[in-house]
Amino acid sequence: YAPAPESREIARLKPRYQIFIDGQFRDGAGDAIKTINPADESPLAEVAEAGPSDVHDAVRAARAALGPWSALPGRERGKYLFRIARAIAERGRELAVLESLDNGKPIRESRDVDVPTAAAHFFYYAGWADKLGYAGFGPDPKPVGVAGQIIPWNFPLLMAAWKIAPALACGNT
Repeated sequence: YAPAPESREIARLKPRYQIFIDGQFRDGAGDAIKTINPADESPLAEVAEAGPSDVHDAVRAARAALGPWSALPGRERGKYLFRIARAIAERGRELAVLESLDNGKPIRESRDVDVPTAAAHFFYYAGWADKLGYAGFGPDPKPVGVAGQIIPWNFPLLMAAWKIAPALACGNT
């Protein structure tokens, strides 16, 4: 027998996660955060926390990537967003279980709303990436630059999609 579609075994959690800056995983300068399952208070994982120096490094890396990323034609940026959407959709069951374990929300909400809607946002903005000149901002809209975004605890994947997908589609980093 296979695990049930909502089984915790679907979630491939590592005991520890690092931060990701400039294409590299590394330890954060801040204290590590222990995440717990709110349903039974069992530990899920330890997550590295960024410190001020890490944020500085992340902004520096994003500024360095801004030129090449924003220079890509919208069609090419759209391809990357489409790949992200596909990855979310393909790993939807696992992501739904992770969202439920981390938030304590019902699996039905994560599986049927949060994860598919996050994928849909990336699909949507993948389609917009090459049509920005028709969106009412003039024929050649320019990116704003580096976008720092705060993602709350209650809908992390969905809210990240709401913020990251349009920023990337418009050529921001």
